[in-house]
Amino acid sequence: MSDSEESDGEGGLGNLNRLIVRPPGHSGKAKRGQLCFDAAFECGNLGRADHITELEYDLFVRPDICRPRSRFWYNFTVENVKQDQRVIFNIVNLGKERTLYNGEMTPLVRSTSRPKWQRIPRRFIFYHKSPVHRGRRVLSLAFGFDREEDVYHFTAAVPYSYSRLQKYLTLWEKRAQMFAARECIAQTTQKRKVDLITIGELGVQDKEMREESAVKGNKGAPKKRVVLILARTHGGEPPASFICQGILDYFLTSSDKALALRSNVAVQVVPMLNPDGVFLGNQRSDLLGADLNRSWVTATTFAHPAAVAVNDLVSKLVAEKSLQLDFIIDLHADISFEGVFVRGNSYDDVYRFERHAVLPKFLASRVEAWRPEACLYNADPLAAGTARRALPEGAVDAYTLLVSLGGRRLTPKGPYIHYTEDAYAKIGRSIVKALCDYYRHIGVIPPRQGAPTKKKDGRGRRRRRRPAADRERSPSSSPERRVLAGRVLSPPLPPASPPPLRALPPRSTRLRRTKPRLEPDLDPLLPLITGTAVRTPRLSVVNLSAIVRTPTGRDPRPRLARPARPLHPRFTSDEYDTHDSDS
Repeated sequence: MSDSEESDGEGGLGNLNRLIVRPPGHSGKAKRGQLCFDAAFECGNLGRADHITELEYDLFVRPDICRPRSRFWYNFTVENVKQDQRVIFNIVNLGKERTLYNGEMTPLVRSTSRPKWQRIPRRFIFYHKSPVHRGRRVLSLAFGFDREEDVYHFTAAVPYSYSRLQKYLTLWEKRAQMFAARECIAQTTQKRKVDLITIGELGVQDKEMREESAVKGNKGAPKKRVVLILARTHGGEPPASFICQGILDYFLTSSDKALALRSNVAVQVVPMLNPDGVFLGNQRSDLLGADLNRSWVTATTFAHPAAVAVNDLVSKLVAEKSLQLDFIIDLHADISFEGVFVRGNSYDDVYRFERHAVLPKFLASRVEAWRPEACLYNADPLAAGTARRALPEGAVDAYTLLVSLGGRRLTPKGPYIHYTEDAYAKIGRSIVKALCDYYRHIGVIPPRQGAPTKKKDGRGRRRRRRPAADRERSPSSSPERRVLAGRVLSPPLPPASPPPLRALPPRSTRLRRTKPRLEPDLDPLLPLITGTAVRTPRLSVVNLSAIVRTPTGRDPRPRLARPARPLHPRFTSDEYDTHDSDS
């Protein structure tokens, strides 16, 4: 295992170190089939292994230092197996019951002869409440060993170690030395480096240059925009490191977005804030048991040197008059939700909150499997020590970007797709593209001049469009449409003249009215109704209250029951047309 070779044998604070689990009463040399568990390597985590039967083993995750409830990350190896041996591993002490194992997420496995990580099929994974383990949620996985000489490696997610990061940054620094710089801003308790990558020119002026520019009257010069990206605050969230590596790799490409962003905006990246926690295999805490994402307000130089260094960096960027810190993006992984989403802050000022929600909209247009329903903006006092609440000053916008540790669905009812290393790197590239879109939208990055348009696939024959002068104007666009005659709703009458009409007889004096008689305008094209006036009889009203009698007794005749209504539903025309339709 290339990720653990450098730290093999160093032992990690309570992890199993090549422990052979024998049945009760067995001693001496280990036989083939008596499994040997090992987690004493970088990023390893397994605290205990119990032999239940020949087919079943109970495994216990080692909790974080001084944080007994942080138990989710596991990473261990198994060797000394027997050909075609079948086992069941029960991970019995996961610290959180509502996890992605309730859905479609499965653990990962690889071996020395097959170094590529593979997901264990879902039909071999059981996440259930076990009455044997006092009703706890137990993750049981059934596995079969097919090669005796192999060492099998099980983990919750693809690990990303501190040694791997140092190797990657050494190679990346050589390729990016023309536009980037690398420096160490702090050292942890175990003397590991906290690196800071600066992409682009910050343009920080010293005191003499600022005074000279003030004398020349260059106070209105635009400020250099800065974006700060933090990653790997928690050791048990390796997807954050893969996303950060995708961000750094994209800046090495010759893409126009990468070139425009590193030429007009300064991006600072802290790829690993908690190297000690990553090395020891902790879920959230560092060597001293502190959760850095809850310690930004109470950070001290002795216990949290990385947090103090980042706090000083943010204060320096905010105080510099030639710089403008726009965004702080803290990358994390989540074990309860699928896809990608964001956590932001809430503000009393409506305009301030609207401006705060702009960048997530650009991220939603770029990042695959973005989940807007899972995004949350709040001012929860329980999250007061997080980076998005403690670091921003003034107009700085801070976010926590969370990515699922398991997978995502491209549509709400689509298939579940597990994340891979390339998929996490693609999210990092999408973040850079979203930042470029934002700064191009507000005018910091100039629009592309003479950019070639994408040619469409010429599968079908395209009709040549005629010049504007040769085209016939449609009736809808012609001004003569306004003076067109109205639509005729009835057929025209024949042009024959009507027959001569006889005069009506005079009305009686009783029906005459005092109003003046109006002469109607006779239309020669419409026939007139002829006939004789008829006198309408008057109706008399009779009071029947004295004749109608109230019934004194019950009517002896049986009353017929009304037939029951039909049970079939009744629909209106609109409901019937749209009922059970796919649209």
